[in-house]
Amino acid sequence: MSLKKRITAMFAPEPAPEPAPAKNTELFALFEFGDGGEFDYEAYRAAQVTKAQSDTGDVWADPKTLDVIADYARAKIPNLSFLLCHGSKAGMESRHLAERLGCEGIGTDISPPQAAQGVVEWDFHEKNDEWKGRASLVYTNALDHAYDPKKAIDAWVDQLAPEGLIFIEHTMLHAPEGSSASDPFGAHPLIMPYLILDWGQGKYCVRDVIKPEHKKPHWKPVEGERPDTDLDIWVFVIARNA
Repeated sequence: MSLKKRITAMFAPEPAPEPAPAKNTELFALFEFGDGGEFDYEAYRAAQVTKAQSDTGDVWADPKTLDVIADYARAKIPNLSFLLCHGSKAGMESRHLAERLGCEGIGTDISPPQAAQGVVEWDFHEKNDEWKGRASLVYTNALDHAYDPKKAIDAWVDQLAPEGLIFIEHTMLHAPEGSSASDPFGAHPLIMPYLILDWGQGKYCVRDVIKPEHKKPHWKPVEGERPDTDLDIWVFVIARNA
């Protein structure tokens, strides 16, 4: 059974005893690339590259949220020495966190812009022997770019140092209604801990949920209203199980 079908079955609502008006009860979405059940990686990659090239000047990460994560990490993670930020575009978040925590930081992106600093070209679904067991901290706000979120998190757990933590930033723009070819994965924040518990299969789970007091700001001046500001923020903290 496919990942999408498994998760849909987990959270499928009970059938109504009598016909009733249709309601939007979808809590999970995963855009499927290809026909007939065959995954088309090149179609996925092309959608990601097109998206990256269209918004090179935009950054989802913001200093206020990153500072909350840095403070939490400093209090919870001993011997911070190396961090990874996946889906980092030009590398703003990896540089900011590394500076705040006084450690080495690398960003990854499937199609980093020319202006990227400290970012390597990498598909975050894939494991990397150079990073295996090294990262004190792994951060992303781009799990919605995953064609297989379980595979991505499995790779990030493989990168964790023994007491390392993964931080996944999530908002309602990461929910199912935001799912598309460029943002294949969407999940309501309320079910994220359960999805991660299921994906972890006893190996990892959500250890904590950080709920910053501020709403989602934007990192640069904004004229008028934007759909990516004034949102509630959830940061899911993932750890290996002992």
